[in-house]
Amino acid sequence: MFVMFMAALWIVMFVAPVVLLVALLPAGRDCPRCGGETLAIRSALLRPVRRLLSQRWCTSCGWEGTTRNHLHPQPLPGLELVRAESDEADDDAVWRGEQRDNPLR
Repeated sequence: MFVMFMAALWIVMFVAPVVLLVALLPAGRDCPRCGGETLAIRSALLRPVRRLLSQRWCTSCGWEGTTRNHLHPQPLPGLELVRAESDEADDDAVWRGEQRDNPLR
């Protein structure tokens, strides 16, 4: 029983720091330094854990580092078409007035 306890303790001692380091990595595609857009870089070192981690480079400030990937990507928001309520607000526009005065244009 004591051997199993010691084995579990050793496993926790080695796994916990790795999990903590991964949890503290910046997440997402935005640069942690400037907030700009980053590009993914292929890394042979991170190939086994590609779903969890990715190497990224910022196009704005030149930051390069490892980031966490979202395990469940957020769906993109849907687009909604909004119609104008009335055309009366646009009747005061200069270009509409000229068009009404001269119908041949």
